[in-house]
Amino acid sequence: MTETPDQILERLYNKVESIQDFPQVKNEATVERIEYVARCLPNRAGVRLLMACMLAKIHQPEVDPRQPYTEIESDASFSGRTYDERYITQFINSKKLP
Repeated sequence: MTETPDQILERLYNKVESIQDFPQVKNEATVERIEYVARCLPNRAGVRLLMACMLAKIHQPEVDPRQPYTEIESDASFSGRTYDERYITQFINSKKLP
């Protein structure tokens, strides 16, 4: 049975909680870039777009996370806005994330 986007988010959140004390990325420059995007509180659009694209890719492996617009009209494009509004917003609010 295929996981729903809500189930994917919950599974990944639980996994991250269990390994948060064990760094997964070793390259310091990469860590700094990740932290910049993840902790940019004045503009959450970047991290939300990234979350929506990665969720779509996990949920539908055939999509291209670089094509989050249905106007692209390719077999690999998808609605990033739908993923954001339907799944990401609810997830962020339920977990009380910034």
